[in-house]
Amino acid sequence: MSDAVEQVEARAALSGGVKQRDAFISYSQSKNAPLAKALQRGLERLAVSRFRPMRMSVFRDVISLPASHDLWQSIQRELARSRYLILLASPEAASSPWVAKEVDYWLRERDTEHLLIAVASGEIAWDDEADDFDWRKTTSLPPNLGGHFTSAPLWVDLREIDERGHRSLRYPPFRAAVATLASPLHGRPKEELEHDDFRQLRFVKRLSWSGVALLVTLLLLAVYGFFDASRQRDEALAQARISASQALAARSGQLLETSPNQAAQYALYAQETRSTPESRRALAQAVAAAPYAKRRLRADADSVTGKEGASRPAFTDVVLSADGTTAAYRSAFDQTRRVRLYDVRSARQSRVLRAEGTPRALSRDGRVLATEVYLNRVQLWDTRTGKLLRTMATGHTENLPHVGHGLSALALSPDGRWVAASHYTPEGKAFVVVWSASDGHEITRLQVSDGRVGLGFSAEGSRMTLVDRDREEVREFLTDSARWKAVRSLPGMPGSTAEALKHSEVLLFDGARKVLTRTSKRAEVWDLEQRRRIAARSLGPYEDMTVAEDKGTFVVGGQDGTVQLYDATLRPRTTLGRLVRPASTIAMSADGTQVAVASYGGEFNLFTTGTRRGQQVPLDNKEFTYGDLTPDGRMAMHRTEDRTEFWDPGTGRRLGGIPYANLSVDLDDTAYTLSGDKRYVGMQSLEGVEDKGRFDIWDLRTGKRTDCGVDGDGASGVFFLPGDRYVVGDWNGAVQVLDTRTCTRRTVTKGFGNLALSGDRRTLVLLTDDGVDTWRWDGEHTFKHVAHTTLPTEGKAGPMTMSVDHEGEQAALSGAESHVYVVRLDSGRRVRATGTMPHDTDDVAFSRDGSLLFQGFMNENTQGVRVLDAGSGDQLDVWTTDPPAGSVQPDEDMQVVPGSGNDILTLGPDHEIVRRTVGVEAWHDLLCGLVSQPLPARERDRYLNGLEVGAPCR
Repeated sequence: MSDAVEQVEARAALSGGVKQRDAFISYSQSKNAPLAKALQRGLERLAVSRFRPMRMSVFRDVISLPASHDLWQSIQRELARSRYLILLASPEAASSPWVAKEVDYWLRERDTEHLLIAVASGEIAWDDEADDFDWRKTTSLPPNLGGHFTSAPLWVDLREIDERGHRSLRYPPFRAAVATLASPLHGRPKEELEHDDFRQLRFVKRLSWSGVALLVTLLLLAVYGFFDASRQRDEALAQARISASQALAARSGQLLETSPNQAAQYALYAQETRSTPESRRALAQAVAAAPYAKRRLRADADSVTGKEGASRPAFTDVVLSADGTTAAYRSAFDQTRRVRLYDVRSARQSRVLRAEGTPRALSRDGRVLATEVYLNRVQLWDTRTGKLLRTMATGHTENLPHVGHGLSALALSPDGRWVAASHYTPEGKAFVVVWSASDGHEITRLQVSDGRVGLGFSAEGSRMTLVDRDREEVREFLTDSARWKAVRSLPGMPGSTAEALKHSEVLLFDGARKVLTRTSKRAEVWDLEQRRRIAARSLGPYEDMTVAEDKGTFVVGGQDGTVQLYDATLRPRTTLGRLVRPASTIAMSADGTQVAVASYGGEFNLFTTGTRRGQQVPLDNKEFTYGDLTPDGRMAMHRTEDRTEFWDPGTGRRLGGIPYANLSVDLDDTAYTLSGDKRYVGMQSLEGVEDKGRFDIWDLRTGKRTDCGVDGDGASGVFFLPGDRYVVGDWNGAVQVLDTRTCTRRTVTKGFGNLALSGDRRTLVLLTDDGVDTWRWDGEHTFKHVAHTTLPTEGKAGPMTMSVDHEGEQAALSGAESHVYVVRLDSGRRVRATGTMPHDTDDVAFSRDGSLLFQGFMNENTQGVRVLDAGSGDQLDVWTTDPPAGSVQPDEDMQVVPGSGNDILTLGPDHEIVRRTVGVEAWHDLLCGLVSQPLPARERDRYLNGLEVGAPCR
């Protein structure tokens, strides 16, 4: 072995001290680079101790070649100092000009005895008669090798190895191939090289296993020695986190009344530190306290003397993107005199635009800002880069009789593709112009009666609606076809007045299907499709008013500085806050959750409304009573004398109606269920003078009864199962599964009681006098009984309502004495009493994740929902709801059911269905949208010193 080493080292030096290489690998970099890399490493490591340096020197251009301005000269130098050329043959190498040049050089300067071939892909065939390669079949060799071999050369086949990807010396076929190529390089037999490599590998394995055994022994000793200390340290750290979370939650509770924003911040950090009942209580209380929280972004000017004129006050302008993420602000009191952009989520300034104009509109995503520039020009800005995209002019920018009015109306399509504005000409005429935002090209121009018209785009931007009050008409412009549709009249719509522009405004909303027209003393809402007025109200002194484009809720800024929220019928709901000076401009996100208000003194505030926590579900403004919501929250019923209509509370869409109503029956004898595709309704009712029970399935598309039904006593619950083929219910003293295709039934169990189904429609729970029984649906046609739980004696007192969480893991039982029991359905053993509440209580519903419970309650003074922790049974908070105390009617209950996502639906004596955001994750996101900045360093050190707690709103 030592003699061979000395021979290799002697060959490694050339005259002049230049080191000689053992081999040069020629290959296609685009195809065979991984195989060439593995081959180089294999040649250098074969039969070499893992603890000694490599003896072989193999050239591969990508890693071995130094930076040089003459690439071919460097390659020639490496070829000249190499003893062997290893050609990694493949069709790609055969067509490579570099491989051809390297082979040409080798054939010219050296000989074929020192040229070794390894086949990576393609074919090599030898023609014995021609004493040359068969070039009709050979595809992997460069043509310039032809005629240089006098006999068939020996080549190494690597094709199967490369296809399988096993390119390691531990793989025997690859080690054998490398040994074949390395044998002439080492001057030793192949078998001897393989034997030495195997011996080295076995030695390393033995040494490795010995080391592993030693390390395992030491590790066991270390684990044994430090396990108790580690456990104690983990317990101490966990206790420290619990204590810190409880302290943060307590601090949040102290700040609820004085600073709801800070209370939300501490609640978020409490939950991030460790989820405890106290942290979840802090989240619930912060959500309840923060529906109208305010964030002040810019202060009011100390003095406005000299800034305001008698005829035109110093305006502060603000616009808000429809998605509520971006706000643009400009004020006469701002020293920069530029447009400031704000990120609403963080309440921080994101950019200052070098724009001289007034911000008028933002695209829905906040990426494009439209500003009005003196005179009668519109500029579009990219809010991400701060660059000016386009300038568009009306064509009438001089000698205008209404210069003070400027562009009376301006609208930007939600996607930012179209811009529309109304303006005056020097002759006193008024026009509406529509431009293409991409190139500033004018698409259409239409004369109108007055510049104070209403302009608005549909949600997808394919339609623009024009409301001309003085002509009492509405027109629609189709942007894709550049065509105006026929005029429709709006008889009775009040015309424009001589008041200031902002007091004589027309605002479109609800996809430009409704319009708000107002003066300084009165506002009216019109339905443009039905061409009728749907709401009107006289207003007190106010400065500005705006509308949420999607929801139709309104915000009014009074002359006393108050900012008040109105509902879709123009009824005042609540006061959001008060400014130092009256509101100059007000903007609102499309969903009504964000309100931006700027005052005449430059004050700029963001309000978060309560719509995300408690938002009315209008459903065509119909009234509903207790029991009109199905237990799963997927459907609401509205019954008249001879008809029942069905609605989807999740989308607000009418599902259909049937020519049947049963107004006189008790709710215990009536049940409804909606199929998964929302096409069919199953209804259990009583018919005839003998009160005969009947279950039928109705087709909502046709309003007709299907052929499949069940005669039987009233059911406590009926439910469509996954796939909509089967319906489960309790009829005639038994729980049965109805096959709607064959109209046959199979019995699940004898007996009857309260029946409930999980949100995923796979877990069936039956509550009887004997306790709670649970079945799982097998996905095809059978229920399997999985558990039975016996309730304590006090849990059986009086009637009980029941709800099952979405995943079917637990059930909640609410008793007549306000007891709530949570039953684990997997084992059927865990029952937890959550205490009592001194009022009448009704339905109970889980949050989507099953961690929280929501129970409706009523007493003689108020109504609401109490929030319970499903795991600990603690009461987290009590949310009182409208109507105010003292107005609750007797004998009316509070219905609470799960919603379609992270929400619940409530229906009380005010006859309104309200959607409320619930759940720890949903509350986390809601509060992060209100206050996302990190905890101050001093407070963080006070509560979290020594603990690794990240910012909750990342």
